[in-house]
Amino acid sequence: MATKILFLINYAGNGGSEKYVDDLVRIFTAQGEDCRLCYNVPGALSERLEARGVPAFRLDFSRSAALASARKLAGYCRENGIDVLHAQYPAENVVALLSLRHYPAPKVVFTNHLTLRAGRLWRMINRALTPKLHRAIAVCAEGRRVLIENGFPPEKVVVIPNGVEPDEYPVKDLSVRPELGLGEGEFMVTTLARCVPEKGLGFLLDAVSKLRGMTDRPFRCVVCGDGPLLPELKEKAAQLGIADRVLFAGYRSDGGRILRAADLYVNSSSSEAMSFGLLEAMNAALPLVVTALETNRELADGGPACGIAVEYGDAEGFAKAVLRLMEDEALYREYSANARRKVLEVYDLSKLAGDVYRAYQ
Repeated sequence: MATKILFLINYAGNGGSEKYVDDLVRIFTAQGEDCRLCYNVPGALSERLEARGVPAFRLDFSRSAALASARKLAGYCRENGIDVLHAQYPAENVVALLSLRHYPAPKVVFTNHLTLRAGRLWRMINRALTPKLHRAIAVCAEGRRVLIENGFPPEKVVVIPNGVEPDEYPVKDLSVRPELGLGEGEFMVTTLARCVPEKGLGFLLDAVSKLRGMTDRPFRCVVCGDGPLLPELKEKAAQLGIADRVLFAGYRSDGGRILRAADLYVNSSSSEAMSFGLLEAMNAALPLVVTALETNRELADGGPACGIAVEYGDAEGFAKAVLRLMEDEALYREYSANARRKVLEVYDLSKLAGDVYRAYQ
């Protein structure tokens, strides 16, 4: 008999957590499970899943609506025989756990996509509600520590890293470069990141400014993503005199094509759990330069190394790391091969899906 899984996510947009849900729904549906979506704010994820025939309904996950939404969720679970409620963020997790007061049959599973320490109120809420949780999934070791600090029972927290579908033979595809306005021979550095504070794109611009003064080799940093800070970042690039070295390409639905055209991938985040962008870049055999967050270091530094980690805020150090991979061909080839090897051995999406399904049991 199929397991009925209801995924809960407030904003069904374009981010990494939405990709996580999309991947699991696709894989679980293919193996015969009954997957559904519950969301509040519609976006690309809800549109994609509804187009594929995945049942979906909207629910308010705001604090003021939590009690009423919990009753509505319980009614939906009772009427549809839901076995698992898989929540993606704290607000959704609270509503799911509160719904058990009205209908206790589903197992509640929570995936922690963040590494943020909670305030006192959230710690109290977690200590009160999470004993009823079936399982909490952290996507990295740091995420597990944060969950425990935030009041989750340690025995219920497991680490299941994110994953991607390995490309059998990653092949360079430079066709997108002319579309982006890149000249022949330009070294292409790229990142897939929303223009929000935690992605550290202002810091990245500082590093690009430093890099420009270190080399005569033509290069371009292509930033793929939209968000509220985009106008501010464009203005900063102009003020730094690097508008010709940075291309803000906006949100791209062809991220894989961008990565196959790139030479190097960077992650400038000040806070990150486990970046799907980094995993996709590794899948495309791209060496990495990242900020020295614990999870970034796991991906870049953890054996075999496939990139260089630099402390957030060290713009000169970040620029020197990029320059090293621009100039050291042997190191570049080594890191490129290691990136693919790590995806195949550790971060294969099929392993992620299997581990998540076992967490439901």
